Amino acid sequence: MIAELLPTFVASFVTLFIVIDPILVTPIFASLTKDELPRERLRIALMAAFYSILILVFFGFAGNALLHHLGVSLDAFRAAMGIILFIMGFRMFFDPDSETQAKTPGPKASARDNIAFFPLSIPMLAGPGAIATIMLVMGPDTAMIEKGAAMVAVVIVLGIAVLMMSFASRIGDALGRTGMNAITRLLGMLLMALSTQYVFDGIRVGILEQISAA
Repeated sequence: MIAELLPTFVASFVTLFIVIDPILVTPIFASLTKDELPRERLRIALMAAFYSILILVFFGFAGNALLHHLGVSLDAFRAAMGIILFIMGFRMFFDPDSETQAKTPGPKASARDNIAFFPLSIPMLAGPGAIATIMLVMGPDTAMIEKGAAMVAVVIVLGIAVLMMSFASRIGDALGRTGMNAITRLLGMLLMALSTQYVFDGIRVGILEQISAA
């Protein structure tokens, strides 16, 4: 039984690890939480992983049916999430400090509780690539036990992400404010490029499907 599920697990783990990319998320996490205490950073990382698991479980088991019911294709969903990623990358590139303004005292202080959900969970950990991947891996024709193996892969990948984010403060201390802003701008540029690819892929595949259907 385990030998039969191993290929599904390995494929899901490798794909999700590449798509979620905890290595890319870690410096962003360090930038967003550089003013927080270590215990608060760990809490935010755990909550981000928890939200991401809930999101990926939902879309894994009900995503295809939900999009079909709404008349929305997976490619349109990918393009929409790509736009969200682009906006986030734009802000990171041109104004890296804007991503941490919610944590400063004032009217926006209550927004610090949302960091775990946005932008860490959505669109970083459980972004369009991860959602699209889990929806493809856990398609309508996939056996329930194989879906379980895919979800185990999700939990392990997010566990690795939490472990890496727990060391993010050391990265921030080593680089300093100037270094973190430089990395934030670089990652913002990469996010804009990645999100543009998501939009292009969604539009391209969607148009091809329309042409094929015609």
